[in-house]
Amino acid sequence: MKVLKYLSFAVLLMCLASCSEENSVTLKVEAELGELANYIKLTDQEVVVNMSDEKDDDGVDCKVITSSLALEVTKSVASNYSMDFDVEVLDKNHVKIGTLPHFEIEEGYDYDNGDLSNYLYAGSVRAQMKRRTKVAKLTPEDQEKWEKILKEGAYILIKPGYSDAEYAEYKAKSSNTEVLESSNGTTTEDEDIADSSSASSQDWDAMLDSYEEYVDKYISLMKKASKGDMTALAEYPALMSKAQEFCDKMENSKGSMSASQWARYSKISSKMLKAAQEQR
Repeated sequence: MKVLKYLSFAVLLMCLASCSEENSVTLKVEAELGELANYIKLTDQEVVVNMSDEKDDDGVDCKVITSSLALEVTKSVASNYSMDFDVEVLDKNHVKIGTLPHFEIEEGYDYDNGDLSNYLYAGSVRAQMKRRTKVAKLTPEDQEKWEKILKEGAYILIKPGYSDAEYAEYKAKSSNTEVLESSNGTTTEDEDIADSSSASSQDWDAMLDSYEEYVDKYISLMKKASKGDMTALAEYPALMSKAQEFCDKMENSKGSMSASQWARYSKISSKMLKAAQEQR
């Protein structure tokens, strides 16, 4: 069995390497935006989704799925969730054949706007899709799903990432937002302070990277556990302990993170909450 496993993995690697020139697909855009359609209109008629080779910071071989989607925010909007999009791939008969990584929008975060703290100003926006996966973690099933999308994919269906999200026109501009904007043009004579602030920001970015990796692992194990995989259940206590460590550190350091970093933290936490709700 081990030999077969290694052979399957070797075949997967060869497939990934050999199809690099055919690793993109053009899909027609369709949307089911619900209430969000009152504020956002998709302007791209087609999108190209591509899988390419890349190395991470440690030089490890990875596969990266990327795409982008143009949209117009017709009216400034605020929400209680991040305004990312889930993505489904449909065949020519509009039958779902797979999913892709979600599209992310760079949005603002307003602490003073109550529950509707995520916001987008009116104007043109481009949502980005990017997911990087280490080649060593890819499975034959992953490759089969991607090949099915390449061969049969005809439409890309865009939906709000959170079905229970609330939306309202965004009118307020908080003092937090104003401080962030004005500080962009501010200089200081104390280079040590500036260097310290930059280092602190980089530390938080690194922690958020680790936090997102943890959440992705947690979601994966949660799905396995829901199917009765006892090996996944055995890893839960360690994961829960790690979660508490992250929460404690972040709760105690709110003042050290920028608004954009807090927005990212909120987005990652929302992703875990959404996955938990789907497993109920």
